[in-house]
Amino acid sequence: MTALRRTQLIRFGAWTGLATLAVLVAVIAARTEAGVRRIATLVSPEPPAAARSAKELQSANRALDQEAEQRRLSEAIRMLAADRDRLLARIGTLERSVEDVTGSIAKAPPAAPSAPAMVQAAPEPAAPAQSRVAAGHLATGSPAAVESVATKTEFGVDLGTNTTIEGLRALWARLKANQPGLLEGLRPVMALREGPRGAAPELRLIAGPLANASVAARLCAALAAGGQACQPAVFDGQRLALQ
Repeated sequence: MTALRRTQLIRFGAWTGLATLAVLVAVIAARTEAGVRRIATLVSPEPPAAARSAKELQSANRALDQEAEQRRLSEAIRMLAADRDRLLARIGTLERSVEDVTGSIAKAPPAAPSAPAMVQAAPEPAAPAQSRVAAGHLATGSPAAVESVATKTEFGVDLGTNTTIEGLRALWARLKANQPGLLEGLRPVMALREGPRGAAPELRLIAGPLANASVAARLCAALAAGGQACQPAVFDGQRLALQ
């Protein structure tokens, strides 16, 4: 009986010691930072701090992306406005140059013929028939003798370049499909222009005719708003046959 009781007491003491040791380990673990977080996670119904941090980081990233996109849009709008102002300034300079040239031509007095020229222009007695024909033209009011017809400058818009005529046709078809309202009533011509800095000449697609340079500038501004490169130009070139 004494040996049995001693064995039971030893077992009881061992279980008691193990239980005490487990309690001490739990208390020590609860006092550490990891244990406190685990206990707070089990007790608190709120989501973990890591999940909240991830959501806040995603929200901050979305806000930064939106701000960057707004800055890009503002910069693009500013660049378009600056290009439009430069284009209008160039058109104004071109119009003033054309007006100055035409005005100087209109105001320039006819040059007085020199003495040798007058002598050479005097009718020779041996050609009375030619004199009579010239007099007949003046009497009947022939347009060639009465007035000279000045060539009117027509304006257009330069819509881009390509290395082949087929490429110009494809470019015109694409632009007509994308901007049917803006290019309605215009016809395409191809013009040969010098390349930049001595490069090989290039084929340019010109659409027109337009009434004046201001109309060409407004059309270019409308096309530029849709992402199409455009600049005013003189409507001069070979007709682009469409197939």
